[in-house]
Amino acid sequence: MHDIEKGSIEQQGVTGRPPIQLTPEQFERLFLAPHPDTGNSSAYRLGVQRFGNPTPLAMIAFLLVQAPTACIQMGWGGSTTAANAVLTGPYYLLGGLGLVISGVMEWIIGNTFSSVVAITFGGNWLALATITDPAHGIASTFPSGINSPEYNKALMFYLAFWTFLTSVYFVASLRSNIASAGVFFNISFANGLNAAGYGELGDGNQVLADALFKAGGAFEFVVVCASGYLFVALMLEALQNLLASVTIVICTSRIKTML
Repeated sequence: MHDIEKGSIEQQGVTGRPPIQLTPEQFERLFLAPHPDTGNSSAYRLGVQRFGNPTPLAMIAFLLVQAPTACIQMGWGGSTTAANAVLTGPYYLLGGLGLVISGVMEWIIGNTFSSVVAITFGGNWLALATITDPAHGIASTFPSGINSPEYNKALMFYLAFWTFLTSVYFVASLRSNIASAGVFFNISFANGLNAAGYGELGDGNQVLADALFKAGGAFEFVVVCASGYLFVALMLEALQNLLASVTIVICTSRIKTML
């Protein structure tokens, strides 16, 4: 009896598994493009097999609203911030709806970080659409409209707390890849500069506010470039996986035919 117990103890010691160590490249692939063979969760595998990778949708939805916003904010083509009102529709349907849908899909397949990022950014674009939408008349509730100190100070505080949030995202993304970390790093600076710009606008310093907004737009354009790189990489990888799957199916069918 003693030997059997001892043998069982030794067997447990032998069968113990060391912790799995992932290289940065492996972690990046898990973070950006999950695959059905990378996890043991049935919900995770089912989500990947049935719905695919929702991250490219989040990227392109973000890009199609952030890119024109950055260009307008930098004053390209003689544009002013008043032109942002034209983007109210894209803010609702692309930045808001597209990111929220992709965030829910990320949650279904078990990507907590990507889900939180997508849904919070989607909520941000929905909030900006609501603020700029003339149908809601938010600015008209203030005596001086968008030039009222209260209106601009409120936006200052809102973007200041968004600076904190994107800074947390930056720290959390350091283990993923340089492009993702670069997105959150630059958007943190953009939010901080925009918050300072609204603060100066509330104090009546129009010239300084315009300079801060233009600098914030420059950081946003860097975000657009990094996000565009991620989107292209994800789409190319998705196409590569599709071609590989089609090739496997064709080869399998030919083998069955030969047999």
